[in-house]
Amino acid sequence: MWELVAGCADGEMVSPAHVCQAAVVAVAVDGAAVSVATRPDRRQRAHATDAVAALLEEQQFTLGEGPGIEAGTSGGQVLVADVSSPAGASRWPVFAPVATTAGVRAMFAFPLQVGAIRLGTLTLYRVMPGPLTAEQVADAVTLCRTAVAVMLAADRTSPDGATSDQGAWPLGGPGEGRIEVYQATGMVAVQLGVGLQDAFAALRARAFTDGVPLAVLARQVVDRRLRFHPDDLPEG
Repeated sequence: MWELVAGCADGEMVSPAHVCQAAVVAVAVDGAAVSVATRPDRRQRAHATDAVAALLEEQQFTLGEGPGIEAGTSGGQVLVADVSSPAGASRWPVFAPVATTAGVRAMFAFPLQVGAIRLGTLTLYRVMPGPLTAEQVADAVTLCRTAVAVMLAADRTSPDGATSDQGAWPLGGPGEGRIEVYQATGMVAVQLGVGLQDAFAALRARAFTDGVPLAVLARQVVDRRLRFHPDDLPEG
């Protein structure tokens, strides 16, 4: 699976875009999108393979329902063989007709999660109805682990020296720094008096605001060169 993702990167630093491209091939779907959670109730699209995948993400966030929203909230897989079925319409009465109008029939959403921390979702769609095979589900789960490592990677610099606008790692494998991110999340949780999910949201928001990789910021927290205060929590 890693060879497939690296092949999609074709010499570039691996990013969520390449994970999505690999998912389309490995899981035999028509489109994919990765969204990241900036806080428990707020998500932002990191990449979509096409206009339909982007539309599905936008409409789910706008309407507050859909497989990606459900997977991100519950932390479980949401596998729907036909969103236009009575069961799909009952489950998402507002979103299901939107997806069907866009020509989408099947949707599959997987949480991107590390322990108790939910980082976002990988959402896949097909224009034809039908379930995933067990092997396709396993491949999607493997790609979710890849996406998580990309999001937590320390290195955001491409081979030409330019800074990437999204988490990436060299083609040799996952980047370092993930353990420090976990440690920093726990420390920030104590400093702010909040749960791990809110602490991670604050850590990620600060990294985005300061324009530094998440792992670099985490290292500052672990080394006690940076301390968080209650006003660092993202506003609702």
